[in-house]
Amino acid sequence: MSFYVSHIIIPNCDYKHFEEIAKANSYYRMNLIQGTLEIMPPVSNDIGRREADILCNIVIWCRANVNLVGQYGSSQVCYTLPDTINDLKPTILSPNAHVVLSARWNSLSNDNKRKTYPPVAPNFVIELRSRSQSLQAFHEKMLIWINGGVEEGIAIDLYVNPCEVRIYTFNINTNRVEWQILTNPTHVVSQVLPGFVLNMQNIY
Repeated sequence: MSFYVSHIIIPNCDYKHFEEIAKANSYYRMNLIQGTLEIMPPVSNDIGRREADILCNIVIWCRANVNLVGQYGSSQVCYTLPDTINDLKPTILSPNAHVVLSARWNSLSNDNKRKTYPPVAPNFVIELRSRSQSLQAFHEKMLIWINGGVEEGIAIDLYVNPCEVRIYTFNINTNRVEWQILTNPTHVVSQVLPGFVLNMQNIY
């Protein structure tokens, strides 16, 4: 059964219910965070264009570094965070853009690679804050990504003035998530994807 929503939260949702709802409403964006289902409308026109620009940067890098790449894609792809696979309250997230490096991707069994929501955290994600997303929710999603195994997360917020980019990483020495804040950067250099530079000029 399909339906139209602007934004809806459904508590106590398990993997099976998430899969059924997602299949029936593939045009919506969905996250399942510790058993709470968040259903959001399709990306807006301005976010969609910027997501496409970001993905172009990702694709160019992936094609130039094919031996390093296991998987990459856009917000149409979801991943099950590995440490929640057997939980009654799993977490399944969709980033605006992502890369799973070959070493991590190839550590999965063939069966897990074929799953709709593979049980692996991307090495690298980029998230764009939508107009309907609060600053706190945006920040919390990045924390979930990094705590779930993502090595580097780039969070782009075009709705603050001046525009802001946060680079999230996990500090193994302090065992905490850390982030660096950049204001109106012209480019962002990844520490996880060798040689990847995100040109921000077409994204603003």
